[in-house]
Amino acid sequence: MTSFGKRQLLKYLGTIRGRGNLTIGNGQINLGIVSYEIDSYLDREFYSADGQIEGDTAHLMRAFEAGSARISLPRGRSVEVVLADPIGISAVEIVIQGRLPL
Repeated sequence: MTSFGKRQLLKYLGTIRGRGNLTIGNGQINLGIVSYEIDSYLDREFYSADGQIEGDTAHLMRAFEAGSARISLPRGRSVEVVLADPIGISAVEIVIQGRLPL
């Protein structure tokens, strides 16, 4: 946690882990199940989240090439993600678009 004097700049909000469907094309194309681990933070009034997903390398590459994808979360929720280039490996870093529904 980063702080400056008595004012806290970055607050850790939590981590979610699980398995969910990875989709592209506004959820119309299901690429299969991925495992995810996502950390969420609050920097003053701005939310950010990032993490890692693991799944089939071909599906990760397809989601990377699509520009963005969605991961289904429990209770019918989902989150939009942008993937780093998987470079032929089965685990890849992700950045969350928007606020993570904790």
